[in-house]
Amino acid sequence: MNFSFLNPLFLIGIAAVALPVIAHLISRKSGVVKKFPAVRFLIASRGDASARSRLKDILLLLLRALVIVLLVLVFAKPALFSFAPAGSGGPKALAIIVDNSFSMGYGDNLERAREKASELIETLPDGSFGIVAPLVAGEEGRLSPSSGEEALRDGLSGIKISSTFTDNEKRLEEAFSALEGAPGQTKKVVFITDLQKNGWQNEKADRDWLDIIDVSKEAAPANHAVTGIDASYGKDAVTLGLSVSNFSDKPEEQLLATMSAGGEELSAYLDIPPGGKVLNEFTIPGEYISGDKPFDKAQDRSSGDARDTFKVGSAGIPRDRLAVDDTRYIVLSDRDDFNVLIVDGDPREDARLSETYYLARAAETISEITGAHITVKDNDSFLGEKLSGYDLVFLANVGDVTEASAKELAEFADRGGTAVIFLGERIRASSYNALLKDLLPAELIAEEEREVKIVPLPQPIFPKEVGERLSQVGVRKHIKAVPYPGAEVLLGLEGGDPFMIKKSLGKGSVFLITSTADTSWNNFSITTVFLPVVKGFLDMPGSANEGRRNFIVGDTIAIDASAGADRVEVISPSGKRYVIDTGSALFEKAYEPGIYTVRESGKDFYKFSVNVDPRESNLEKLETAPEGPDAEITPGLVKVYRDIWRYFLWGAVMLFISEAAARAVFS
Repeated sequence: MNFSFLNPLFLIGIAAVALPVIAHLISRKSGVVKKFPAVRFLIASRGDASARSRLKDILLLLLRALVIVLLVLVFAKPALFSFAPAGSGGPKALAIIVDNSFSMGYGDNLERAREKASELIETLPDGSFGIVAPLVAGEEGRLSPSSGEEALRDGLSGIKISSTFTDNEKRLEEAFSALEGAPGQTKKVVFITDLQKNGWQNEKADRDWLDIIDVSKEAAPANHAVTGIDASYGKDAVTLGLSVSNFSDKPEEQLLATMSAGGEELSAYLDIPPGGKVLNEFTIPGEYISGDKPFDKAQDRSSGDARDTFKVGSAGIPRDRLAVDDTRYIVLSDRDDFNVLIVDGDPREDARLSETYYLARAAETISEITGAHITVKDNDSFLGEKLSGYDLVFLANVGDVTEASAKELAEFADRGGTAVIFLGERIRASSYNALLKDLLPAELIAEEEREVKIVPLPQPIFPKEVGERLSQVGVRKHIKAVPYPGAEVLLGLEGGDPFMIKKSLGKGSVFLITSTADTSWNNFSITTVFLPVVKGFLDMPGSANEGRRNFIVGDTIAIDASAGADRVEVISPSGKRYVIDTGSALFEKAYEPGIYTVRESGKDFYKFSVNVDPRESNLEKLETAPEGPDAEITPGLVKVYRDIWRYFLWGAVMLFISEAAARAVFS
């Protein structure tokens, strides 16, 4: 709550306090003092009465002054006020969404957000229904309106900072949809946030039903973060690449960065330009990492011999106002790097016109998070390429394929690699069918040109939010394909043609997309669906990604469990234990950053790391933010006042009665 006066000019009346003071000074008697020995005894006997009279005068003076002050305050009309959504004064349906993404841990942003939410709860008229929920959903279940203030405050008290972020627009729309059945003419969603740009799909956050309160104190908050650690494994040493970013408009000089791994403690002082990133490499002798028994996924784990040769590492910088991203973790194993090859079948001088422009941008974005290494080559270079060093291969409109390259691709997938094939105008169906018959999940027929949308299938492999956005994707042209037996259609087109088909081959997988990776045949690569789909290829269980040991908060992690394990547990950094279903062997509760331990049959088996998403470390604000750093309220919110002058009036009356009682007592 905030305090204000509705008629502040009346405060000038405080000067009237001088009146009883002046009257008190005038009433004091004075005269010439003459001493008479005969009356000294009489004066001494009157000393106590004189002291009591002075005490009475001072007390009455204070009481009269306070009466005047309170009467002046009554006329000034003191009031408490808070902010509430504009609209009718009747019952409302209001959803209060508090941003709890980890950027809200900057300074006291979350505490300020809670205070604003509390004020909004107080201003809800009788009969209103409300929702109080975090932006990053936990395990609270479906949003549901409540009419009880106590329930709303319980929801507010349960909101804690998460270690990730979410799709802001999707969550806010979910909150508004939850209000549809609630009574009340006014239905609003109030989003209390730091207005960080990350988490928004569009630059504009305008909605008729949405009001935004920005609780951040700074227009351009500065932050430094450890945004990446990757490892290159040499014969005699391991090189750790540490990325530190400066998300501010001022240079950072001599920033201390420390690295701890395999019993080694290393440090360096970094100079980082405004808005820049510095990569510093630390070299650690190989014996600290692998020991004499390198980690082997194929070993027999049923004996309980986990071969504890893995090493954990961490890197850090001095703590700043957003401390969660000042430390990053890594688990080093015999091999943990992830290499991606992108083959461009139609390169251009202007990179933006190349077949793989959007695909490469998506892969680079993912590489900043996962540490994957991206290589882009043209069709000619690919023909002589050995794929043994790669985990994921994208072919984008690659028209020239030889028997040798086809065989290399098949062996690559058989070893556990993932191949993703985008088609296009350079593809000759007959040539592909002949050379890649053992690799392709479908027989290619012919090009077809018609406007269609993607149709999600009953059991999608991608996250739910991807399926909800598939309507954004329009396909103008594609190559008709007939899936082979055993292949799985993951995404279809209106009319029944497949858009994405998957085939398991050996230990790996092959994906066929029947349209292009650029925008010549569709808009797939410029929609919000594209990036999560590309990331899905990297994260898919059963691919060469198996054995990966470093993840991001919120990832679904394939646990590398033994077939005959009777009990598999994952222990979080805080010590919480999760029992894993050995059937699916998936871990979906990577909610906190740090080092996790996988246990089989009561013994430590291996470890993996989970880190915060570095995108959330950039505190750049949404461009549609309210003007100025102190602008906290959007035009959609109004001040709601609660008069309290009556309490001051009753105080003045009580003081007046007390003054009369004091005069009677001392008379």
